[in-house]
Amino acid sequence: METTIAAISTPLGRGAISIIRMSGKNSLQIAYKLFQSKKLDYEKIEPNKLYLGNFFFENNKEKCFMVYFKAPNSYTGEDVVEFQIHGGILLTQKILSCLIEKGALLAKPGEFSQRAFENGKISLDEAEAIIGEINAESDGELKANLNLANGKLKEKILKTQNDLTEILAQIEATLDYPEEDFEQSVKAVIFENIKSIKKDLKKYLSQAENLKYINKGVNIAIVGSPNVGKSSLLNALIGQDKAIVTEIPGTTRDIVNESIFYNGIKFNFIDTAGIRDAEDKVEKIGIEKSQKSIETADIVLCVIDGSKKLQASDKKILEKVKKYNYIIVVNKSDCKREVQQFEQEIQVSAVKEEGVESLKQQIFNKLLTDNIDFNQMMIVNERQAANIKESYLICKEILLKQEESMDIVTMLIKNLWNSLGKITGQCENESIIDLIFSKFCLGK
Repeated sequence: METTIAAISTPLGRGAISIIRMSGKNSLQIAYKLFQSKKLDYEKIEPNKLYLGNFFFENNKEKCFMVYFKAPNSYTGEDVVEFQIHGGILLTQKILSCLIEKGALLAKPGEFSQRAFENGKISLDEAEAIIGEINAESDGELKANLNLANGKLKEKILKTQNDLTEILAQIEATLDYPEEDFEQSVKAVIFENIKSIKKDLKKYLSQAENLKYINKGVNIAIVGSPNVGKSSLLNALIGQDKAIVTEIPGTTRDIVNESIFYNGIKFNFIDTAGIRDAEDKVEKIGIEKSQKSIETADIVLCVIDGSKKLQASDKKILEKVKKYNYIIVVNKSDCKREVQQFEQEIQVSAVKEEGVESLKQQIFNKLLTDNIDFNQMMIVNERQAANIKESYLICKEILLKQEESMDIVTMLIKNLWNSLGKITGQCENESIIDLIFSKFCLGK
């Protein structure tokens, strides 16, 4: 890259330090015009060494650190200079302005990481994992992205692409030796390899089924008739007294949202208004919201008062939730049971917090695959999952062409190679690359 870019790499605000970063062949030259340190000689500046000195700007000076990373041993693969200054909004902006005045260009969002990709320092999937690390809200999401950032997916995809290159070489050999027996033996080996690749891709796809829940969490609606203990159950599930609990029916009139983390997954609980025939205008609005929560939730907890006979309103709600993914929660297990038994039920006492952990585990088991392991490589990116699916379908198509000519098989194998290449960036689709790096923040 001919141009040198600069940006603030830490969140803009008051704090202990702010970091301003430059990348490009003129980084050190620009830095030397503004930064002075005792016995600092331009020709003798050492890489990876922290220099204490002064940054001069507007007839002022800021005491700070400077560090130089020499190409190609830097994040971007180019010469990189970073300044660690005192954290302040105005001060940080003035330092950046000075660098721009001396010849640096303001970096676009994600431009540092895009240069790292273009210089072979990271792959496309590793870049997306960096975004995932930054945006992670749960332990599971963070662990999965850390594994991807360490190149686990890239290694597997590049190996598969190398295997496909070998297959294409084998096909090429059949053109030089067109004997029918030789072609048939080569075909047998080729299709066995494609079967193996298809099996691996299917495994990745099964892991990707948990993608939505890992990234966005599980939305859990708590519904039921008034006074069955919905708000008490919410409080027990989150371990805090967030929802108002009274003996007056219709206390909860609006949606109450609270979240916890369980087994690395974010559980988003939605406490809803008790569903009944109401005349109060405000309560009616709350009940309408309850109905919508049932429709949009990943799972519905239908709460029943176990100390009473089943009411007409309970029956209506039970009939409604059967259209969705649901668990019947029989509350008040600390009282004498009067209600009937249900096929899909779990007993709890929200007041005494009994059975609550079992309920959380049942929610987890009902939605996520049992073999989820955040310490293993997982697909947690929607774009990558789509490319894996596309590649899997191409494998299936190839296996249906065993009686076709080698030209057709060759074309499909090349399509498979390119489809996999979209994941790591080993392809010629620049629009995908530009889209991914546009999601980064400034300075990254």
